[in-house]
Amino acid sequence: MLRITTLVAVLSALLALTACTSSDGGADPSTTDPSARGCGECTEELAAVRADVEALPDVRELATLETYSDSPTNGAGVQVELRTRSTGDASVMDQVAEIIWKSRLAPVDEVFVTVEDASGELVRGGGSPYDFTEHSRQHDTYVEQWGPRPVTE
Repeated sequence: MLRITTLVAVLSALLALTACTSSDGGADPSTTDPSARGCGECTEELAAVRADVEALPDVRELATLETYSDSPTNGAGVQVELRTRSTGDASVMDQVAEIIWKSRLAPVDEVFVTVEDASGELVRGGGSPYDFTEHSRQHDTYVEQWGPRPVTE
């Protein structure tokens, strides 16, 4: 009986240790370094982005503004769906991406913006998805147009 209890205790300790390491064998930064998590739940940052997007002159309704964390196949990102008052000029996509770029939301690797115009048609074009990763082809263009991304702690 003592052996089973000891074995269970050892296995529990091993499980706890492996839960705190990443698949590459190193420590998971989200459990060891609070600043590696970006803005965490980003409640205040999302509220600020929501207010800025809703204030855009052509935005009639912001239907979706969600963040999602990174996965083995995709980076962390933001999904935006909105309806416009007009024919849905694709430039509204760039305006939304700029608001997110300048925000303190972090981490953000990609941004998807879907726009429905006043007649209910989906607007095609623009730069969606926006690749905010440091090594993307567009990164330098975003820095030139919108300035550097804010540093979050």
